[in-house]
Order: sequence, then structure tokens, then C-alpha cells
Amino acid sequence: MIRKYFLAALSAALCVTYLSCGGEQGQMIKPINEKIIIIGVPANFEEKWNPFIAENAYDMQVMQQIFTEVCKLNENNELVPHAGNISIQQNSDKTVLYTITLNEGMRFTNGEPVTIDDFIWGLYVRADPSYTGLSPLITFPIDGVESYYYNDKDYAPKIASIEQNAKEHYSLENISLEDFLVYAKATNLDGWWNGDPSGDIGDGKTWSEYAQKEGFGDKLSRIDAASADEMFNLIAEIEWKNYRENYSTHTWFLAKDKKEYALQNLQNDINAVKKISGINKIDDYTCTVLFNKINIYGDRMLSFSLIPKSYYGEITKGDVSKIISNMEPVGSGPYIFQGHSNNIVTCVANKDFFLGTPKIGTVRWQFIPSSETISSLASGAIDIGEVTASHSNIAEMEKLGIRYDLVDMNGFGYVGMNTERVPLYVRKGLWCLFNRAPSVEGYFGNLAKVIERPMTTTLVEYPEDSTQYYPYSKDEALKYFKMAGYSQVNGKLVNKGGKQLMINTYIGASGDGDHPSFAMLVQTAEDMRSIGAEFQIHDVPFNVLQGAMNDGTADSWTMAWGNVNDCDKKEQFGSDGGQNRYKFKDAKMDAMLDTIMETIDLDKRRMLVSQMLDYAMDQCLEFPVYQRKTIFAYNIKNLDTNTIVKAVVPYYTYEEELWKVDLQK
Repeated sequence: MIRKYFLAALSAALCVTYLSCGGEQGQMIKPINEKIIIIGVPANFEEKWNPFIAENAYDMQVMQQIFTEVCKLNENNELVPHAGNISIQQNSDKTVLYTITLNEGMRFTNGEPVTIDDFIWGLYVRADPSYTGLSPLITFPIDGVESYYYNDKDYAPKIASIEQNAKEHYSLENISLEDFLVYAKATNLDGWWNGDPSGDIGDGKTWSEYAQKEGFGDKLSRIDAASADEMFNLIAEIEWKNYRENYSTHTWFLAKDKKEYALQNLQNDINAVKKISGINKIDDYTCTVLFNKINIYGDRMLSFSLIPKSYYGEITKGDVSKIISNMEPVGSGPYIFQGHSNNIVTCVANKDFFLGTPKIGTVRWQFIPSSETISSLASGAIDIGEVTASHSNIAEMEKLGIRYDLVDMNGFGYVGMNTERVPLYVRKGLWCLFNRAPSVEGYFGNLAKVIERPMTTTLVEYPEDSTQYYPYSKDEALKYFKMAGYSQVNGKLVNKGGKQLMINTYIGASGDGDHPSFAMLVQTAEDMRSIGAEFQIHDVPFNVLQGAMNDGTADSWTMAWGNVNDCDKKEQFGSDGGQNRYKFKDAKMDAMLDTIMETIDLDKRRMLVSQMLDYAMDQCLEFPVYQRKTIFAYNIKNLDTNTIVKAVVPYYTYEEELWKVDLQK
């Protein structure tokens, strides 16, 4: 599947070490020759070496070389055949039939032939109710996928009942304390509870002091304040009574009950629904997938990586954990995974790659701080690297004779918000304190620009006439904070219970502020302090940032999207989206996203995308910061430049033809 990637910014310095040929895991294959190239990456790997769950840009750089996709994008952002082809037939009843045909004669690196059974098996992994990775098939409009997921041919009435029950019992207006406690324990009060009944909860206060301030002194005196369970129950009761509007109980219970319904059906009869009716095998290299409605990117959605069923194993319906937790990848791409150690990944050439044997025997991806990329290229320590686009870096590379390609990045920088942890009007107030232009211009000069909507400007659907949605203003910020129930008392911005407004944010800025958004966040923190609130900046390694974002610890985070090739925001903003770290579940947004994907007419789609992005801004999901250029630079003393892609564009870089790259003779 053509996937959007999470990108880090620049990372902290690290001692450079080299991994000997081979590694800790994977297939130990002898290199076809002694040629080696080293590719520098500017952040730590997340180390998800599994095609079903990988999403980090630097993990994906490696995975792209290990696995092959059915189709790929060309330099014009068009989907073209690669390891196969996808044809489209639109039917009179508005259903769409996709025919996936694989090339014959391909083999996985474990020796097994690549067949359509592997492709279909991959669809069923993603369709399983236990699947926790990206692109769950339940979000695809495939005929019969809901019946398979819920293991019930007549699932619709039960789902309607679950939705009605959630509305009646779990909404903020009517949720009971008993049910709120279930939610609170499962989420640790959205990550606020730290497990220490006597610990500091911020601003020097303890849980006991918080309970006193909230008017629960009598109940506090009747419990054992040193007991984690008793203190937790008391704090949960306080939140239920005073601040339940800050918690997304309805959406949490709805998702939980749907999942439990599916898994319960499996326990009762694991094979009640054995097959997804819309997926049908034609022959050893062909299958069809029926969408029950038009989707303008249906072929891209189905262009998954080819993964060997023979290696990852059979599906046990209701439990695909072994498949998606296997971190020793095997594919059919140009390179074979050998191992990962000391922030270096090693791969060797796959001599049986269907397009031809790669020229380089060994490729290594190595963490190199962005501040050291140019010097590493000049010294020959690395052969290819991504360099921050700045005039000073360009001047330095030209002085050193380093070849480079300057291209628009098909992605954008943003600040994401956890909508479960941060209420709407608090988000709006915070966004009024993000002063982007000085921060972006100070970092990039004129090689980047501030954008007004959360979408890359390289897409034709980006609304070019968009204006600033939240102008920078402390006065406006304070108005929103007051609408959220805060007031200034003795120099502090506090809620009705006297709790100071405090928001955290995570940024991967090398530990020393090396990031285009860092100056903006520092100013935000100063502005928050000036009105009596706290904005805590955590400058951490990229993998720590991503962990905080994924586990809900982060109220907000600074990140960038990469490899954005279409206007589909369903995975990010959709209620069931695999990359929806914003915890945003909204029927209006879901309907808007669905309509966009059904709209073929470009002018109408542009209008709908503009409306959807306006709504995303209103709900404060992704705060758009910058659209930048990026630089791919090469060590021409070692590489044969005639073998590197000549016309690098946002959708087609050296990575697409890495197997063709060779060394100087």
C-alpha cells in the first residue's frame, strides 16, 4: 500500500560505529560481491521490521528494499505496474471490481514462489479483529469485510445496538461512576495517573492536595492515602464528577464493545464466517477485490507489499500476533535483511530480484546526526544522505564538491494534538500561541514556507487560497482558555478546582533545539507562562517521541509527514484510522472523508477537501507549520553518478532505483 510515513527532524549526535557483514537476525546470506554503500539516516530507527506494522520513515527506507509492492508511483505520481498490475472495472451499481495480477516467476528470498495466495493471505491478516497494525481492512469498502471481521453474517443489528447502548450509557451526560472507573483503569485516566499515590502530579502538588482542592477532603480522610488502588478510585471519582467532559468515554467504550463483540463471536464459532465475499481467487497469479462503492484511490489502497505466507505462517482467526510481531523480515525485494545493531541496519543483495541482480553487494543504513551528514559525505563515511535544505548547507556542499538534488518534500511539518487529553477550547487557545513564521524562516530561510492547512502543497487538492485560521494572539488564546473554564487567580491560570493549566509537548530536536519548530515552541512556553499556564517541552530522541505519541503520554507532538501522495486523510482523521494518534472519532469527519474518496471530479473534490481541512482546523487535530524542500546528497568519489536517478522529484528518488546504483570503476 502507498503509505504516508512519520518523519523525524534532526537528531542528537551519536558515536559512529560499523556493523560487520551479517547481523543479529534475519537470513544470513553471503554478499554477491564486496561492494558496500552506506546510507545515512537522521534519526534512530523505531525497529519495527515487519511490513504489517512499520510506519517510521527510516524503518520504511529499509523495508522498501526488502519487499516489493504490486504497483509503484512514477515521477508523475501515477500508479504504474511493478510486481504486478491492478485493473479497475466500475459497475453500473456503483461497485468497483479490482483485478490484481502478479508477475509470474518471482520468488521470495526463502525460495518459495510468489503467488496470489500470498497477496490474499496478507489481506486476511489485515482483516482479522486481532490485527493492531496499520491499514486494518475493516476500514476498506470491501464487500463482506464487516461480516468476516465480526464473524457474523447478520452483524448490522448488533452493531446498531452497540452504538445505541454507547450513546445511552457512555456519553458524558449519563456515564455512571462504575463505568467511568472501567474506562479510567484501562487508560490510567488518559495517562495522567502515574501509579504513585504520594507522587508529584505537577506544580509541586500531590494527589492528596489535589483531592483537597477539589472538595473531596472528607473522602480523602476515609481512605488509605498510601494505597494506590484507593487513591486512584478517589481521583477517578473526582474526574467523573468535575471533569468528565475532558474524557472520551463514548468513543472508547464503543470501540471496546465492537472489538469484544467480534472476539466473542470467534470464541463461540471461529469459522462462522470463513471468507470475505468480495475477495476471490481467479488463478495462481490473479484475484479480484470488490469495493461496494467508488474510491478514487482504491488501486493505491490495494497495492500492498507482497509478504510470504510460507514464512510468516498460517492465520489463526482471532490471533495474528505471531505474524505481526515477527521482526526478521523476508520478502522478494532487491535486498535481504541481515540484521540491526548499534543503529546500523545491514542488507545484502538479492541475486534473484525479479528486475535484476543489484549492483551493490551490501547496503547499510546508519544513524548519522543531521549536523554531521555533510562532513560524513565529504569524508566518505557515508555515500548517500538527506541534508536539511538551507542556504548554508547548499554553499558548504558546493564548496566541497558534493552532488545534491534539491526537491520539494511531499509531506509537511505539523504539531499533532491528543484530543482525549486536551479539550477543544484548550487546543484552540494553544494554537493561538503558535507563531510559525519567525521559527520557520529562521531555520530554513526561503527554502520553506508556512502553510495554512494540514496537507502537503505538492498535491493538486491543497487549497491554495487558504488563510490563517488561528492568528497568533495571546489575547485570543486567553479568551479560549477562559471558554474552557480557566481563570487567572494569583498569577496562575487555573480551573474551577484550582488546577493549573499544563500541557506537554514532545519534539525530536537533538536535545539542543535543532528543529524548525523549536523556536516556535519556546515562544509558546514563554507566552503560556506569562498568562499563568505551563507548556512543558520534552526534547527527546525520535523513537521516544514516537513512543509517547503512540501510548498517549504526549498531549501534543511535533512531527512531519513524508511520502504523502494523495489527499486521503482517512487513516489520520478517520475514527478507525490506523494512524489516528489524535484519538479523534467524529461521525461528521468520517462522512466528509468518505465523500472525498467517492468524488472523481477534481474541482468538486478540491472543494470538499478544503471543507474537510477547515473542519480539521476547527477541531485542532494537526496544526500545519511548514512545507519544506529537502536535499539528497551523494558521495561522488565513491558512487558512479551515472547510475543514480537523474531527475529526482518528490515522488521518485534514488530509493526507487537503489538496486541500479553502482560504485566508481
